[in-house]
Amino acid sequence: MAHDHHELAAAIDRYGADLAAWNDQTLANEVRRAALADRGFRVRLDTAAALDAAFTSLRDAMDAEMAASGAVARVEANVLAALPRRINSWRWGVIAASVVVAAALGALADVTILAPAGSEPFEVVTLDPLVFGPATTGAP
Repeated sequence: MAHDHHELAAAIDRYGADLAAWNDQTLANEVRRAALADRGFRVRLDTAAALDAAFTSLRDAMDAEMAASGAVARVEANVLAALPRRINSWRWGVIAASVVVAAALGALADVTILAPAGSEPFEVVTLDPLVFGPATTGAP
C-alpha cells in the first residue's frame, strides 16, 4: 500500500518520530523506506525526532521543577482540606428511605395487582427430599 510523502509526513506528525513505537508497522516500514530514498523526507523525520526530544526534555525539566518546588504536595493538601471532614448521614437516610418506600410499593402492588380482593388464595408447599428423606423409607 503505497502512500505519498504528504500522507507519510502526516503519519509522522500523528504518531511521532519513534517508528518502533507505531502500532502500524507496515506504515512505519514505508516511512523508513521513504526516509532512505528521499533526503528531504529524511530531514523531515530528523526534525520530528529533534522536536520529540525537545518536548521530552522540557517535560522532564518541568516535572523536576514541580517536584523541587513542592507544588504537587501543596495542591494535594489543599484538595484534601476541601473535602468534608464528617460523613453526611443525611445521604444515607435518603438511601434507607428510598429502600423502605420501594419495599412498601412492592408489597402494595402484590396485594392490589397480583392478588386482588376476592380471589382465592393459594399456598405452595415444597418438601425437600434431602431434609425429609426419600419418599419410601422401607419401614413396615
